[in-house]
Amino acid sequence: MTPTCDPSPTAATLRDALAVAVDAARRAGTVLRRGLWDVDKTSRVKAHRHDPVTVYDCEAERILIEALGSAFPTWGIVSEEGTNRPGSSPYRWIVDPLDGTNNLLRGVPHFATSIGLADDRGPALACIYDPCRDELYTAIRGQGARVNDRRIEVSRFTGLDGAVIGVGFATLPERRAPTLEQLPALAPHVRSLRLFGSAVLDLAYVAAGRFDAVWYQSLHDWDVAAGRLLVTEAGGAVTALDGSPLIDPESGLLASNGLLHPSMLTVVRPPRATS
Repeated sequence: MTPTCDPSPTAATLRDALAVAVDAARRAGTVLRRGLWDVDKTSRVKAHRHDPVTVYDCEAERILIEALGSAFPTWGIVSEEGTNRPGSSPYRWIVDPLDGTNNLLRGVPHFATSIGLADDRGPALACIYDPCRDELYTAIRGQGARVNDRRIEVSRFTGLDGAVIGVGFATLPERRAPTLEQLPALAPHVRSLRLFGSAVLDLAYVAAGRFDAVWYQSLHDWDVAAGRLLVTEAGGAVTALDGSPLIDPESGLLASNGLLHPSMLTVVRPPRATS
């Protein structure tokens, strides 16, 4: 009888971590879905007037932090809503409880919860949950990307003609100008431009082949921690706006099916430095 090979401890750990993340994301999604129909949503601003936070962001964060922290107490956790808990292990959760807060505030059913896990090798696990469509995007490094347990891959478009491109606008008004300047170079060539208001789902859509590419002038780690792994595990590419490896998403990001990356890099560019 041939002995079976036990999976490596790291692989088993990541599977366990994904199960915890999926359960937490679904429970947070129940809260967010309830908020969609709240006719008296209250919010406050954070960094600037276009950056709101609601009670639903905070309640979703509480669910995620409690679940992840309880299951893996030595792992670090960073969340958009302010949690920054250092850990004693190589693993760190990077969480966005609600990406698309402005959509939720206006009753637009397009937002998601994002949970990424990184270690000393980079992105290791991804879990993005869209509660309005009940779509769960997951990935473990080296094991491909899935939506609702169905394997997904990026699109196969090789040129801009016929491509569907996601457009991401920064919440800071001064960071929107470069994107507006770049649109005329794309608009005559692509099939359509899509502005949906959730960077997390934009990246998931690139991974699923719904978008052929998307770019942002500035994002945060929690916006991309899960999505970048989904894209690469689905066969795509994620870089800085100059084509170099993505180190700091606040300096911009381009995600594509890989085949379109050279064409997109001729159009997008990093934001100009301000004096």
